[in-house]
Amino acid sequence: MANPTDKVILFDASKCTGCRACQVACKNWNQRGYTETNNNGTFENPLQLTSQAWMRILFNEPEDRPKSDDDLYWFFTKYQCMHCTDATCVKVCPSGATKKYKLSSDEGDGYVVRTDAKQCIGCNYCVATCPFQACRYSEKDKAVDRCVMCFDRTSNAADAFPVPEQGSPDLSKAKEAVPTRNGPACVQTCTAAALTFGAREDMIAKAEARVAVLKKERAVDAQLYGVDELNGLHYIYILEDAPSKYGLPENPTVPAGVTLWQALVKPGAPWGGIALVGMAAAAGVGYVINKRNEGLEREQGGE
Repeated sequence: MANPTDKVILFDASKCTGCRACQVACKNWNQRGYTETNNNGTFENPLQLTSQAWMRILFNEPEDRPKSDDDLYWFFTKYQCMHCTDATCVKVCPSGATKKYKLSSDEGDGYVVRTDAKQCIGCNYCVATCPFQACRYSEKDKAVDRCVMCFDRTSNAADAFPVPEQGSPDLSKAKEAVPTRNGPACVQTCTAAALTFGAREDMIAKAEARVAVLKKERAVDAQLYGVDELNGLHYIYILEDAPSKYGLPENPTVPAGVTLWQALVKPGAPWGGIALVGMAAAAGVGYVINKRNEGLEREQGGE
């Protein structure tokens, strides 16, 4: 289970206005650039996570909510890597490129899940097995990109920064970040106070109090999400209804095949030499089929 002192982001969906300022702040701080998109008849833009869009706001319009022509209602969801305690991507990575990095030199601050581009071999196992479908492979960078919880704004840990080919890690940014440990860019830019950054136990206590108010005032089905899922996410959600209404899996789990992969196939496993060929072949075939299906979908969609 996640440590009570781990730093997490609390998202209060009941306060979110869908302004998407957090998306812009994320792109700006992490220098992600911009992607040309088309009007697809939705307020969501972009329509999926990419190497240039590490997070996005989902506009979930519930079908069972009564509404008139001038009374639209959405469940907004901040969608990105959840930095799971029981992280499938870490378990399945054959090269060790995806791992947990300390968020700061203070052990109590916890970690973020990141992928080292120099070690990534492009197998896409993390993309295929992520319960939240939050990993994206960049053909340009030849690596997996994701939310990194703006570690360079909150960290003073040496291993939170990429190590250059020669020499020691450049800690100049870390040293600059120490006096301003106010949290990720998305948190600081939120004008609706829907985002908060802090210790997990504090954020859960705050969220529980908010849920109690929502249940009493307007949302009897209000609940928390991320407290127990996958032994604790590093994003905690305050929801006014069921997770499925927000586009979140009701019960995210580590796929059974991942456990088998760890035990039999992943480098270092006791039976890796025996099972590697068959499992790798099956995975390779599956990946080819998936790529083929993706190509067909793009052709059918006119992309």
